[in-house]
Amino acid sequence: MRPPNRSPMPDLARLLDETNLLLTANGLPACHSLAPVKDGDTANPNAIAYSAEGKYVVKVTQRHPDTLDRQLEIANALRNTTDLPIPRHYCCANEQGRLPLMIMEWLPGEQLRTVLAAAEHDDLRKLCAGLAACLATFHDPAHMNLVSQEDRGIAPWFYQQTIEALRETARDPRPDGADSLDAVAVRRYLDARFDDLTAAAIPSLAKADQDLRDFLVDPATFEIIGMLDWERVTRGDGVFALTLIFFRLWVNGKLDGWPVFRDTYNRLATLRAEQCPQAEFYLMCRAVLAQRFTNRANEIADLLLQGQRLPFEGDLA
Repeated sequence: MRPPNRSPMPDLARLLDETNLLLTANGLPACHSLAPVKDGDTANPNAIAYSAEGKYVVKVTQRHPDTLDRQLEIANALRNTTDLPIPRHYCCANEQGRLPLMIMEWLPGEQLRTVLAAAEHDDLRKLCAGLAACLATFHDPAHMNLVSQEDRGIAPWFYQQTIEALRETARDPRPDGADSLDAVAVRRYLDARFDDLTAAAIPSLAKADQDLRDFLVDPATFEIIGMLDWERVTRGDGVFALTLIFFRLWVNGKLDGWPVFRDTYNRLATLRAEQCPQAEFYLMCRAVLAQRFTNRANEIADLLLQGQRLPFEGDLA
């Protein structure tokens, strides 16, 4: 996996002062100390703030700070109207000369990517069923009225990133000597599906961050207990999120969890997750972007080029 690009944590004394100014202005108990979260959001540093009454999570929203008010509104609206395990967003500030802060409820648990590594058999299926239930609820079209602006679409950006990744691989082959993908074949594959991406396969809300870092899990029960990172929510395509889950299960050797994920999603969601050009396009892009870091990604790309219908139909290798 590509190492994350981490944004620096601000001076902790300044962060504590500005956190307490914001808490006090909103009638919340002030904090006596805070500690950085070592493995949290990579673009927006997080800290746990400690008060006599409990803990908060403080996010320094360096990416998309202009969305602070909207992310608080959307996250709390979904929290209050669904059973999604979203932490309460207490208050935010984005004033000139101040740190762009979001203060949220602290939730216990571990990142999904950590718990997934240990999940096997029934625990893996329980974890995947819970994840599917969260996404099925999030993708309910009834929530679309929370955002008014159509997303410009991830497909063009994803396409350009994929083509550049192929060029980089050609210029700088993998250090382990593994064969690179056929760039011409991949481009033809994507081009054949690109024109079908003008409409979403599953019109739904989409989060800018919806990967394995962005869910919290109870490691004792394998239940999803937190859905995090609401900094940018738009109208998008739910298939993108589903193909990302398939990809993560594949490269982590956890594909046994995919059937229960797919079946649970299709049982609970308004629109079924079915084979479509969008799914194949997104999955090929994701595989190419990761193929320098894991041979499992190469396997997906090769199977797609061979005509296998991943992920929603056909036999899985």
